[in-house]
Amino acid sequence: MELVDLDGACAFQAMVAMRDGTRLNTFVFLPQSGRTRWPAILHRTPYGITASDARHKTDCARAWLPSAKEPFRGSILRGWRKIVAHGYAAVYQDTRGRHGSEGEDRVYADDASDGHDTLEWIAAQPWTNQMVGMSGSSAGATTAFAAASTRHPSLRAFFAQAGASSIYDDVVYEGQSIEMERLWLWVARNIPGLSRSHREAVLQQSGVSAETLDAMAASAAARYARLDAARQADLPFIGSADWMRLPLSRYPDFAAWQPFLDEIITHPAPDAFRARHNFRRTIDIPGFHVTTWYDIFQTSVLAAFNDIQARTGTQRLWIGPNEHSFVYAGNFWPRDPYFEWFDHWLKGAATGIMDGPAVYYSPRAWIDDHDAYVPDDWRYAERWPPPGIRPHRLYLRGDGSIAADGPGGDPLGYDYNPRRPVPTLGGRNMLIDAGPRDQRPVQSLPNYGLIYRGDPLDDDLTIAGAVRVTLHIESNCPDTDFVAKLIELTPEGRAMLLMDGVTRALYRDPSGEPRPLIPGRVEQLAIDLGHIHHTFRAGHRIEVDVTSSNFPRRARNTNSGHPVLADDGEADIRIATNTVHHAAAIPSFVELPVLDHR
Repeated sequence: MELVDLDGACAFQAMVAMRDGTRLNTFVFLPQSGRTRWPAILHRTPYGITASDARHKTDCARAWLPSAKEPFRGSILRGWRKIVAHGYAAVYQDTRGRHGSEGEDRVYADDASDGHDTLEWIAAQPWTNQMVGMSGSSAGATTAFAAASTRHPSLRAFFAQAGASSIYDDVVYEGQSIEMERLWLWVARNIPGLSRSHREAVLQQSGVSAETLDAMAASAAARYARLDAARQADLPFIGSADWMRLPLSRYPDFAAWQPFLDEIITHPAPDAFRARHNFRRTIDIPGFHVTTWYDIFQTSVLAAFNDIQARTGTQRLWIGPNEHSFVYAGNFWPRDPYFEWFDHWLKGAATGIMDGPAVYYSPRAWIDDHDAYVPDDWRYAERWPPPGIRPHRLYLRGDGSIAADGPGGDPLGYDYNPRRPVPTLGGRNMLIDAGPRDQRPVQSLPNYGLIYRGDPLDDDLTIAGAVRVTLHIESNCPDTDFVAKLIELTPEGRAMLLMDGVTRALYRDPSGEPRPLIPGRVEQLAIDLGHIHHTFRAGHRIEVDVTSSNFPRRARNTNSGHPVLADDGEADIRIATNTVHHAAAIPSFVELPVLDHR
C-alpha cells in the first residue's frame, strides 16, 4: 500500500478481492490528523473514480471530484475533500467490469455481493471504527441499496439520491413494458467505461477479433449520436431507423459490448431474476432518500422509503422539482443534509436531522428557470402521501368528457400501428427531454388515441400522491399496451403533460401470469402514473389521454402476444384495434389524490 499525501488527506489505492477472486479498483482517503480510526463513507459507482486526465485508472492524485461550482454532482457525492474534512474516511470503488476494476459488468447483478465483500474488507482495516455509511446518486444509489440489502453489520446508514431500489420491477419493466430510452442511451454512452477485463470476457464469449470489437465500439458511439440527435426532429424518434429497429435483442454493437443487455430485456414478468434485484425487501437500516417529481426513478425511491420506513421508522425523504439531474444542482436543496445525516448515525451527534416530520417536499413539480429557482416553499409531512388526502374519482365518458357524477356513453376505439408509434414528449425520462411538455404535436397524429376533457375548474385543485387510471378495454389482438396521460389543459389551449403510465395488457393481472386478450371480451386493467404534487389552477381543465404507445420511453408492443417482446421482429407486428368502455357496469375512470387546501 503506497500512501499519497494530498492537501488535507493521505490516500492509497487497493485492488480489493471479492469472494470469487475478482479485484475491484478502490481509493481510500484518510484524514491526516486526529484519531487513527474513523467512520467511513463508501461510494460504489460504474462511472469512474479517476478523472479523465489521470495518467492511469489507479492514479489517486487524479481521483474524480465534483466541481467546486456543482458540489452535489455525480454519483460520488460531496467529494473526498469535504468528507475527510468532516472526519470520515472516504472510500470510492469502481464497480465490477468498469474502469479500473476486474471482472465483467453485469449491470447490478453483482452489486449486492460485491458491496457486502467491500464492507467486509473495510471492517477489517486498521483505519476504520467499523461504522460505515454508503452514499451515491443514480447508479451509485442503486449500488448502495444493493449493498444495504445484505445487512452487513458495519453498514449503519445510507444516503441514496435519485436511484432505483428495485431496478427491474420499478424502472425497466414499469407496467411490464420495457423502458427503452434509458437502456439504449445509457448502455451506449457507457461502453467506453467498460474495463479491460470486461473487454477480454466479451472477446472470449463472442469469438470476434479484437479489431472487430473495436470497430463495434466506434459504431456504437456513432449510433448513440444518431439516437440522441433524433430528439431534434419535428416528430422526434419515430423517423430514426436506429430507434425503430427490431428485434430489440441482439441489437448491433450494444449487445456485443454489453451481453447482459439481452438478459435485461428478456424478463417480461416478475421472476427470480427480477426478485434478486429488489434490494429494498431486506433493508433495515436508516436511509435518506432523495428524488424529484420528474425523476425516472421516482416511484422506486418512494417505494423504498415507504417500505423501509414501515419496518424501521428511521427513514427520511426529500422530493424536489424537475427532472432526474436537478438533484445535482446546489439550488435544488433547501439546505445540505448530507453530513447532518451521517454525523447523527455514524458519530452519534445531535444534529436534529431526525427531529420533526419524515418527509420534506416541493409543492411545485416543475420549475422552468432552473438557475433562478429558490427552494423556499418546501413543506413537511409525516408521511407520503401527506395527511389530508381524499380520493376523487373522475369518470371517462363516451362523449370525450370527464365527470365526477358517473360513467356513461358508448365505447370509443382507435387503431394502434406499431410502425407508427406516438413519440414521447416529456414525462419522467432520464436521457431524453423530461417534464411537462405540450402534447398537441402528438395529439394531432392519425390514430393518436382518445382524449377526455373536463369542464374548466371553478377553484384551484391540488393533488398529492399516486394517480391511477382504471380502464375497461378490449382489443382484436392478444396483447397490446395501454398508455394513460394526466394533462392540464390551459385556457390558451396548451395540453401540458403532468404524468403518464403504461400497462402491458398481456401482464395486466397482478399475479404476473400472462393472460392473452380475447377478441370481443372486455377486460379491466389499471395504469399507475406515479406520484406528484401539483395544483390545477381555476379556469384550467383536467384531461386524460389514452393511447397505446409512448416511444421510446416505452418499447413498442408489437401486439403479437409473444411473452418476450424483445425477440419480435417486423414480421411479428400486428395492427391493433383497441377499445375503451364507459358504461356503468364497465366504467373507466381516473383516481386523483386531492389535498385539501391549507
